[in-house]
Amino acid sequence: MKLKYDSWIYDIECYPNIFTLAATWHKNNKVRVYEISDRKNEVEQLLEFLRNIKRHGHMMVGFNNIGFDYPLLHFILEKSRKAIAEGKELRITAKQIYTHMQSMMDKSKDDRFGSKIKESEVILPQIDLYLVHHFDNKARATSLKMLEFNMRSANIEDLPFPVGKELNDKEKDILIVYNKHDVLETQKFFNYSIDALKLREDLTELFGFDCTNFNDTKIGKQLFINSLEKENPGCCYTVTPHGRRINQTKRDKIVLKNCLFDYIKFERPEFKAVHDWFKRQVITETKGVFSDIEEHNLGDVAKYAKMVVKRKKFKHKPSDEEVEQFKKEHPLGWIDVEELKATEYLFDSEGNHVMEYPTDEFGNVDTTKKPKKKRVPKKSYWGCWNVAETLNVVIDGFQFDYGLGGIHGAKQGTHRSTETRKLLTYDVASYYPNLAISNRVAPEHLGDTFCDVYAKLYQMRKEQPKGSPANAALKLALNGVYGDSNNEFSPLYDPAYTMSITVNGQLTLCMLIEQLIERCNAEIVMANTDGFEFFVDVQYLPEVECCVKEWESITGLQMERDNYKVMFVRDVNNYISVTESGKVKLKGAYEFAEYDKLGWAKDHSAMVIPMAVKAHLVDGIDYEEFIRFHENKFDFMLRTKVPTSSRLVLVVDNEEVPVQNICRYYPSLNGGKLVKIMPPLEGSDEERRIGIDADWNVKVCNNINDFDWDIDYNYYFQEAKKLIDAVSNS
Repeated sequence: MKLKYDSWIYDIECYPNIFTLAATWHKNNKVRVYEISDRKNEVEQLLEFLRNIKRHGHMMVGFNNIGFDYPLLHFILEKSRKAIAEGKELRITAKQIYTHMQSMMDKSKDDRFGSKIKESEVILPQIDLYLVHHFDNKARATSLKMLEFNMRSANIEDLPFPVGKELNDKEKDILIVYNKHDVLETQKFFNYSIDALKLREDLTELFGFDCTNFNDTKIGKQLFINSLEKENPGCCYTVTPHGRRINQTKRDKIVLKNCLFDYIKFERPEFKAVHDWFKRQVITETKGVFSDIEEHNLGDVAKYAKMVVKRKKFKHKPSDEEVEQFKKEHPLGWIDVEELKATEYLFDSEGNHVMEYPTDEFGNVDTTKKPKKKRVPKKSYWGCWNVAETLNVVIDGFQFDYGLGGIHGAKQGTHRSTETRKLLTYDVASYYPNLAISNRVAPEHLGDTFCDVYAKLYQMRKEQPKGSPANAALKLALNGVYGDSNNEFSPLYDPAYTMSITVNGQLTLCMLIEQLIERCNAEIVMANTDGFEFFVDVQYLPEVECCVKEWESITGLQMERDNYKVMFVRDVNNYISVTESGKVKLKGAYEFAEYDKLGWAKDHSAMVIPMAVKAHLVDGIDYEEFIRFHENKFDFMLRTKVPTSSRLVLVVDNEEVPVQNICRYYPSLNGGKLVKIMPPLEGSDEERRIGIDADWNVKVCNNINDFDWDIDYNYYFQEAKKLIDAVSNS
């Protein structure tokens, strides 16, 4: 796939006495370096390079360059522009650039956008792979070094010197080598990103807004917002004398009863109890509304929920006043008394020691002997109460968990279809979008415009060829709405809409599940947000279809079905499923793929383990045999990372060998112990140590040439067996 634009991939390094920029043309791997330091000043050559990029309309590609690299280049360009305007010679030093970098960092601590240059002021167009892949999201944060591991680079190199160090000439040369290495690794990631960049290029042309550096979610949200504004100008933003203001619906409280669909009805007492619980809720904060609910707040749900006991310890035997206060806080709580091994003196009601007299062999008190002060076991007193960690009910042994992200639940084990009993999977097509479209649910300030645009975009997507840029963009637009409705910085914000979609989504799905249980004797195996899996006897298959059609008629939604041959389930987020047609789905700990297809934000450590587990469970190949004869060394690699405040060492023969903070390694028969050393806790001088895979010797392999086939296969056997045992029925 070819991009329409030509690009320079670049990276910079900045220290008090040296600034370097390394760059390579996207079509080759020849790296040029420009240096500004106390030994060399190539600022004019650097400026001419940048002017040529501008003249030819090329793009500059980096990794976190919009937040870091380009603002430093912009500083140099502005200094040059000012010098030319004033007819002066440009004077710029590494120290000045470093000082500016420090001010950028300080500003970014208070404002994450503080160091970025306004889009309208950018002189050289930028592509930031860090933003494109959404690594600026905390949950997806991924460094270039982690990408080097995931890309299976021959070398994984960490920054060779601490930031702020004055470098000597030898160290400057080392820094330049490192800078070249980083730009080539960025180029490698650029090549893996071509499809994503081509999509953004096509979408920019197709929909008329620049989404070059937008992540997938942002593309979808922007397309949806643009469509809303086109349909009803001013519905998302209001122009004021002070600039554009976001339109939103903010709420002091949400009465959930007012959000529930009228057609939701249940027959089973468990689902009725959940339905009634939702009707009673008036919430002021969406976060945590479905978790850590005390028994007295559950109502009838408590009869069917799995709960755990929480408790707090009293310092002494609680007084009546303390018990009364505890009962106010926990109306259904109780006091537990535990006897301890330790003992204490026993006192009477007047505070006197209770004396204990020795007895003779017949059990009679021997008054001739001196009595002793009586000791009894000490007691501890605990205030206890029941809590449902999630809103849940258990039906026929299956626990349905309700949450802001949707309904969840799973039966651990191996589940196989037979000739007489089939394992079916149903999921709703575009569940959350169609739930809003079919029921005319919208953020209050957007009203009918929202529903009309939602329906129009959904229909447009159905008309687009699968795999086309338009289809991809419309899918992103449809799926991004729900999450953004709870984003206080979005024009889609209305938390009542968020709650309406998630609560009705869960209850609506439960309506169908209830009918399948009652009318078809279905056994639920898994439920996950927009669908569920269940066993049913073959004689009930026509009735299953009847239940589904009735449900579709009531809800206006459409179900999609498939038949599973087998499911291997650890939990709702970690499983393997195989359809009757042979399609395999891998999730969570069981997931693997070609390394450039797995997802760059995921940990690609020890891929041989899920490979062996899949081979064992699905293909009938012995997992130990698979591992022992596997030939790709990268599939055995693991990685770890420690913050700059800590350090890594490899302990070999009681000697500590320093290791870079981002480390690739593998369990080895001939290795050492990998140890993370953390700074002392406050008030202590002793560093803290924790082993990485502490039960195993490992060999550091940041340079792949250090790899030897001295693998300790027992590590991989053990980890594979854990995953296999986790889905067994024993």
